[in-house]
Amino acid sequence: MPKPGDTMANSDLPTPAPLPSALSSQDVDRLLASPTAETRIETMRKLFQDLEAGALSPAERSLAIEVVHCFAGDAQTAVREAVAWQLRNSPLLTEDLAERLVRDVGRVAFPILRDAASLTDDLLLDVLSDPDAGKHVAVASRATVSARVSGAIAERGNVVAVTALLRNDGAVVPESAVSRALDRFGRVRMVSEAAATRPGLSLAMVERVIAFVSESMRTTLMTAHGLSRDLVERLVEHGREAATMRMLRPVLRGAEDVDAVIQWLHANRRLTPALLFRALCAGDVALFAAGMAARAAVPVENARRLAWDDGELGMAALLKKAGVSPGLLQPFQVAVSVVKRLHYEGTDAGREDFQAEVISELFTACTPTNDWMVDDLLLQLFDQKSDEVIDRALDQAGLPFSPVRTMH
Repeated sequence: MPKPGDTMANSDLPTPAPLPSALSSQDVDRLLASPTAETRIETMRKLFQDLEAGALSPAERSLAIEVVHCFAGDAQTAVREAVAWQLRNSPLLTEDLAERLVRDVGRVAFPILRDAASLTDDLLLDVLSDPDAGKHVAVASRATVSARVSGAIAERGNVVAVTALLRNDGAVVPESAVSRALDRFGRVRMVSEAAATRPGLSLAMVERVIAFVSESMRTTLMTAHGLSRDLVERLVEHGREAATMRMLRPVLRGAEDVDAVIQWLHANRRLTPALLFRALCAGDVALFAAGMAARAAVPVENARRLAWDDGELGMAALLKKAGVSPGLLQPFQVAVSVVKRLHYEGTDAGREDFQAEVISELFTACTPTNDWMVDDLLLQLFDQKSDEVIDRALDQAGLPFSPVRTMH
């Protein structure tokens, strides 16, 4: 791959010695007598020197530019590549010539795609539809990259291009693009670490990144984003729970599936109060009841009867037996009260209506609070909800919740 500052991208061709600036008749004779790639590249260099020096008459300049355009269409890739490196940041690069070169093979397109400032986003997006990985890397490495182009690279680029994009301080990379990059390559260390060093990440995105990076990179994240060690550890666990719920939803088809999943989670110590609260508020009522039963070591029907009890003692007794902090009694009770009031049984029909209602009720009943355990529990409700569900819930609650809403 060509390096910045190279004047030729073809390592097979020798670097010529400095040449006189003026193109002589002897040069033209050599070009005609020995039309090799090396000779044409040497001639083309002299043409550029003459053009940039401004020593040509208008007629000579017009002829020289015409010759440069001929070299840009040369049959030899090495000649076209040399033209591209000469034109990459030259005022001689016209729109038509730039488009011709960026649609050429990768080694010819690379210097123009990376260094030519005049390329439009529409052209760059069109080029990114080409599967050539070198072109993707070139675009990702530009001095400035727009949010639109960043999104296309995150969606289509290979791991090298995505890493180059995330490391590019001149790229505007929206969080949707960072998230997509993590979806595709989050387990690749250079991608996750490049994402971790992006400035201005929201807490929600920091949480996503933390799930992938090493312990040493978590320390870097703490420093860069002003996070405490305690918060980082809570985010690590929070991320695991969110990932678990995303994994579980497709396999929960019936009672047998729920039982099997609950037993696996319990055996692996993943059946946390936060996970069960998330399941309840997402509408996975059967999973919640089975999970509480497993933690409390009681039959599922008994756990459901205690949780659905109209008084406070039933839920309090269940939480105590399940080893859940009594400080979380109110949010669990509020969520179950919505299930009962709506007669919701965990079906897909009415799920989003239930989610919007339960979020609204919880924030109305449980905020503000100085209890970080309750805060953590409530903030998790935003992880798996669409913007529409969140907006409806905030409207129903009649409160702005701007500090929470801006995190996601």
